[in-house]
Formats: sequence, C-alpha cells, structure tokens
Amino acid sequence: MPDQMIPAPTVRAKPHRHVLPAGTELWRVHAARWGGTEFKAVPADLHWGGGRFCDIRDGLSAAPVPYLYAALSPLTAVCETLARDLRVSSDGRRRITQPRVRDTLLSKVVAAVDLPLVDLTDNPKLAAVHQDNWLVQSPAPAYPRTRRWGSWIRSQAPWAVGFRWPSRQDLGPGPADVCVLYANEGVHDLLKPSTEDPLELNTPAGRDYLNDLLGPVRIRVEHPRVRR
Repeated sequence: MPDQMIPAPTVRAKPHRHVLPAGTELWRVHAARWGGTEFKAVPADLHWGGGRFCDIRDGLSAAPVPYLYAALSPLTAVCETLARDLRVSSDGRRRITQPRVRDTLLSKVVAAVDLPLVDLTDNPKLAAVHQDNWLVQSPAPAYPRTRRWGSWIRSQAPWAVGFRWPSRQDLGPGPADVCVLYANEGVHDLLKPSTEDPLELNTPAGRDYLNDLLGPVRIRVEHPRVRR
C-alpha cells in the first residue's frame, strides 16, 4: 500500500472524472453554528487534526481553499461523523454519546451546478493517481499524509471541484460514497440549501431519527440523563 511520499514535481497523473449533476442531493452532519452550505475557510494543520482531504498549506496552491464534506446518503453522513471509532459492548451494540450530537444538525443540500470530481471509487481509478485503497480507507492517524496526497491530486486535476470516494464507515446497502468539495475563487456557488429544514439531532425527534436510521447496524444514541 503506497503510504509513501507524493510524486516528484515532474510526475503527471491522469485522474478519472465523475460528474455529479446539478440537482443531486447531498447530506451533511455539521455544527449548528455553520450553515448547511457553508465551507470551512481555515486550512487544516499539516500534522494534527483535520479530515482525510482537508485543504492544507503545503505550497501546491496559491491561497487557502475553503472545503466542505458531504455524503450521498444520510446514513453515510451520520456514520462518517457520529459513528466513528465506537466501542462495541458485550451485547454487540454501540452507542453514540450525548456530546457527539450536542449542537449538531443534519442538513440536506443540493448541487447548484454540475460538480466535476476526481473519482477515487475503485482500484483502477486510484491507480490513475498513483495510489491504492490506503488513500481512501486508512484510519485517522494517516490523515496528515492523505491530506498531502489530496493536495497533489488537486494539482493534477485543475478541472475538479472535489473528490468522490467510498465511505470507510458505511458499507451500504445503497449509495455509500463521500465527497469533499473545494470552493475555488471565481467558481459559482457549488451548493444551495434544500427546501427541507435541517434536523436538530439532540432533540427527541433527532434521536428517534438517528436510532431508526442506525438500528440495522446496532447503534443507538443515548438519551439525556435525568437530573435529580
């Protein structure tokens, strides 16, 4: 598996293109202080914190590029953000604690324009960018290095506004892909809000929704403790 340095500056790749059509629905789990279509403008640290393909300051782009993660189904969005690294109890169940859902929303957003993405969904497409499934399936300790690779791949695909890859947390059934989008200067708005209001996850309705959604994978959201 190529957990190795990015290629030399003279090396060129031929990333595969996948276009999400305008009107495609996407889902996000995000802090309530952020809007559903709001991009994060602060680059991730080169070494600590951040996600798999956050923007970083490594000299391969001229300025910071705001970014946003989304998923093609609500289940994938929830699994990628709330159900990571959960301990399995002796009865085979997992639980999401209250702090994970506090001040958190599930929002549906819509592609405002066609979104050309670098396709990282199978081995041939990963090989086209000199990688294998390590790039999209490695755990969080590898993210400083996957971010470097993501930056290099973006330098090879100036036509792309993001990436698409298979979720590590959600194996289906149904669509289980994740996207990251980059709001480059001069590009029109990539997303628009849907007509549906965001769902507050730390409410009775939000917890019921999550428990119904995650029931088949034996995950439950814990209820607030009653103070006496």
